[in-house]
Amino acid sequence: MKRRLKSRFAKTRGIPTQQLPRLTWLNRIHTIEFINCPWCGQRNLENQLECRKCGGPLPPPVGDDPGPAPPLPPRTLPKGYKSRMMLKNTPLNIIGGIFALVGLPIACIFPLVGFASGLWMLLIIGGGVGALFTFLGGGMLYMGIKNGFSKIHPYEHGKATVGEVTEIYRDTSVEVNGRNPWAVLYQFEAGGIANEGKVTTWKYAPKIQAVGNCVYILYIPDDPDQSVIYPPVG
Repeated sequence: MKRRLKSRFAKTRGIPTQQLPRLTWLNRIHTIEFINCPWCGQRNLENQLECRKCGGPLPPPVGDDPGPAPPLPPRTLPKGYKSRMMLKNTPLNIIGGIFALVGLPIACIFPLVGFASGLWMLLIIGGGVGALFTFLGGGMLYMGIKNGFSKIHPYEHGKATVGEVTEIYRDTSVEVNGRNPWAVLYQFEAGGIANEGKVTTWKYAPKIQAVGNCVYILYIPDDPDQSVIYPPVG
């Protein structure tokens, strides 16, 4: 009996031999690499070319090959990407929306209550504060929407060229809930002139980008300052 037990556990560090095939299968799973789609966030196998959820192109491996060329403009973006860019990637929209939602009811209700009850302080203070919040919120919403459209416009109508990532760092000038986004700087040539661009992301940018990486850049010929990396960083 002792010899059998010894043979079953030999060279397995105490693991029965009948369990070894299962452990080998699990080890193979752990070696599989995944990548999150920059368009919708879906998890995909690293070697896939397109997202299995939204169909958007996935970033190629870091290196000298920028991957398949972008389609000619105008381009159709993966479903849901526009709204994600407008809402999640534009803090001014969120802050402006909160200010407007708070200010508009105050501007409408307090003056009516003050006028009906004769409490002129409600009319003056409520109306003034509500109008101020609504004005500030509307201004931030306008700037946020404009900023969001400026990010989307190159993806839909930009001209494609090959550029190079020059720097990746934490952008400490922006902080939300104690977190700082990643900034990815890149260079490209437009009309024979060297240009620089910058995109920010809350994702772990170094996993899909690196200094010296070749990437496709989409830019507006009349305004090269409007440029983005394609596929997006996240």
